[in-house]
Amino acid sequence: MAFWNGYSSIRAMPRPPLHPTDAMLDAARGLLIQDGVRAATVAAIAEASGVPVGSIYHRFGSLETLITKLWLRAVYRSQASFVAAMEHPDAVEAAVAAALSIFDFCRKHPADARLLASFGREELIGASPSGSLADELAELNRPVERAVVGMAERLYGKRTRRSLDRTMLAVFDLPYGATKRHLVCGTKLPIGLRHDLETAVRAVIDAPL
Repeated sequence: MAFWNGYSSIRAMPRPPLHPTDAMLDAARGLLIQDGVRAATVAAIAEASGVPVGSIYHRFGSLETLITKLWLRAVYRSQASFVAAMEHPDAVEAAVAAALSIFDFCRKHPADARLLASFGREELIGASPSGSLADELAELNRPVERAVVGMAERLYGKRTRRSLDRTMLAVFDLPYGATKRHLVCGTKLPIGLRHDLETAVRAVIDAPL
């Protein structure tokens, strides 16, 4: 008669990484925000994260790759809810939701939002990396571009320079402009700003094209 061996039947769970990638990226982000680009050295990131220098190089290969990964993480986080909001069945409500998703991203991920508001891509990444990272950066904004073009057609029934500019003003320029000053200064977004932003977005969308 066979007996169940409980211990041998349980598969060994994979051990979590000793040094999580996010811990290194978070440390680099903090240094960049607090003290600027020159402060984010591998040695400083190692000290801030408690991760050995060798482990950082093993994970990323170079400081440039680490910073690129940090930038990509922040952009992907900001894009996720923006693109999802565009799927609302009502075009106007989709555009308003997309604009407000930028505000909500700033409130939910203030450090990532501050990083994106404070540094341009070229300032952090410099010369384009090679290989898969270059391909990833080249395609980074494609989902947002497609979503905005589709939104312009849904709102105004046509894809013209004017309709695209109006859509960009409503869903991106207004929320970005409303939040950037506070993000760069590191201050909390004011109470009531979300409501005021929604009012402004609706006004722009409803204005005659």
